[in-house]
Amino acid sequence: MSLLLLVGIGAHAAEPCAPVRVGYSDRERVPYFMGNGAEVPEQPGVLVELFRDALRAVGCPVVLVRLPVARVRIALVSGAVDIAPADAPDEPDAGYVIATTATGEPDRKRGLRTASYVFVRTADKLPSSTDPLQYFKTRILAANQGTMLAAQLKAAGLQIDDGSFSSWNNFDKVRMKRVDGFTLALLTPTALDSYLTARYGQQLARLDKPVRTSFMWLGANRAYYQQHRQQMEAVWNWLGAHGAQEVDALTRRYAASP
Repeated sequence: MSLLLLVGIGAHAAEPCAPVRVGYSDRERVPYFMGNGAEVPEQPGVLVELFRDALRAVGCPVVLVRLPVARVRIALVSGAVDIAPADAPDEPDAGYVIATTATGEPDRKRGLRTASYVFVRTADKLPSSTDPLQYFKTRILAANQGTMLAAQLKAAGLQIDDGSFSSWNNFDKVRMKRVDGFTLALLTPTALDSYLTARYGQQLARLDKPVRTSFMWLGANRAYYQQHRQQMEAVWNWLGAHGAQEVDALTRRYAASP
């Protein structure tokens, strides 16, 4: 390696990184976001730890900012936070950006694959192979309020109840027969199993087939990205290289003590 390149790398490593404001939901969504309200618990959640580790890997301190679900994207676009979990922008001049390929397409290799699994009552004795897209065209499926998932499933013709922000409230709706199922996006199929068993015993079951598959990215406010392009690309590269393995390890650790 040339002396000039070594000097360049050393200079980049020494560049100061201002604290990065990471926005995310203030509602508990086990195991990804733990606890409710503005206070960040000691065990903050799988996604919070993942994003914090990604930023620390490039030398950036982190400030965690918990917000109501519907305000997370607004805060990201306005610059009230610097980065936050995000779907692909729905317009080219959106106020935030995600990792893209050389041709400008969303870079799935630097995102996190999600699958929206459905939980139903065990007493209903549904085969685990039930297709939720067909089953919930005539039955009510709950989804968390303020999520893109709820809007997407409504557009797909499903009967969606998105009146509650809380996953636990929605699980209770299923148990009390107010809805016929509840869906939310998971990074691993078994992420919630130990929590549900601890809370509900064998009252709820997970269908094998997700109702939707998608990707989630760590979005960056557009102005922030333009000012810190090299830093954000390094963060996204770290997520591409380590994200899936880190999610798996963190999920197993959280599931060990639900």
